[in-house]
Amino acid sequence: MSSDDDTTSTAEIENRMQQLGRYSQFVKAGLGVILGAFLLAVVVLLPANLDAATAAVDAILLPLIFVGMGLLLFGIGMHLHLLHLNLVRQLRKERD
Repeated sequence: MSSDDDTTSTAEIENRMQQLGRYSQFVKAGLGVILGAFLLAVVVLLPANLDAATAAVDAILLPLIFVGMGLLLFGIGMHLHLLHLNLVRQLRKERD
């Protein structure tokens, strides 16, 4: 770790962790945008490309990949959220 990390006080760490809920909301909003874009692609692109199975798959494949990536990122974000909450709990126990 760098020397900057050694000088960070517990109060500063706790102050940064209080902003965690806002970051969790950003992760959920990002997933909502990705899911909304997927639903829009399904409603608009899929009916226009139903004349051939390959065209339908091509029309929906990229949005489906984005949804998969969004779900992975959502899982990672929530995992980091839980790790932060665990760290907050440990700091509070240490204070008591």
